[in-house]
Amino acid sequence: MGNRKLPFGYQMRMGEIIRNEPEAKAVQDIFLQYTLGASLKEIAEQMSKTGLTYDEGKSWNKNMVARILENAKYTGADNYPKLVDIKLFEAAAEKRQTKQRLPERTPAQKALKRVCSKPSTPEIEQQVVHLLGRLAEQPERITQPEKQFAPNSTAQAELDEILNTQPLDEDTARSLICKLAQEQYDNIGNEEYETERLRRLFAGVRMHSRAQRGAAAKRRLCRAGDAPGGALAAQKRTDHWKGRSRMNERKAACHYHPR
Repeated sequence: MGNRKLPFGYQMRMGEIIRNEPEAKAVQDIFLQYTLGASLKEIAEQMSKTGLTYDEGKSWNKNMVARILENAKYTGADNYPKLVDIKLFEAAAEKRQTKQRLPERTPAQKALKRVCSKPSTPEIEQQVVHLLGRLAEQPERITQPEKQFAPNSTAQAELDEILNTQPLDEDTARSLICKLAQEQYDNIGNEEYETERLRRLFAGVRMHSRAQRGAAAKRRLCRAGDAPGGALAAQKRTDHWKGRSRMNERKAACHYHPR
């Protein structure tokens, strides 16, 4: 904690730990601001403007603010003067734990971050999901881009010069021709294969999605039929009463004795 002997907000007088009123007021403000939504960085910037110091010769930072929010002594623990109500302290602790339990980013979100070179916003993620959904519905929209080969001008110029020079340097010409052929081959790459692979991938996503929707629709129909007032339940009740009615008719016929 650097040069500080006591937690921020306290001071020693005549061998007794007492409140340091300006710092104690700042501690209360820190807890209040944090529970109201201020970030550690924002609170540190605000504390830097007060003229109060956490450690002599050091500027306020997020770690200093975090140590204050984590210190239970401010609630009166360990015989320290109470600066913060226990409910306010617990509210700040709950907020810290919630921030620490943030859900881990999905592989898709991590891949999107690598493509964007920075964390994506919810709006960008929504747009990407929408575009991918359209591709899943129409995978034929995935097409191979037209790409023209642009040979290395230096190698091509050298080859032209050698071919126009007599006697012909066959070894150098052969080397340059192989170099240009390699460049052209590298330029072609595997776009056609990758395009077809993506088409099949998105077509599979579409079929899987349709199958899921069909299964969900069947489940909804089954639930609707079994639910009170559902078609299946109504049919069961109708069959039940029809059976009861036929049974009563048979009983009446058995007990009927004409005079």
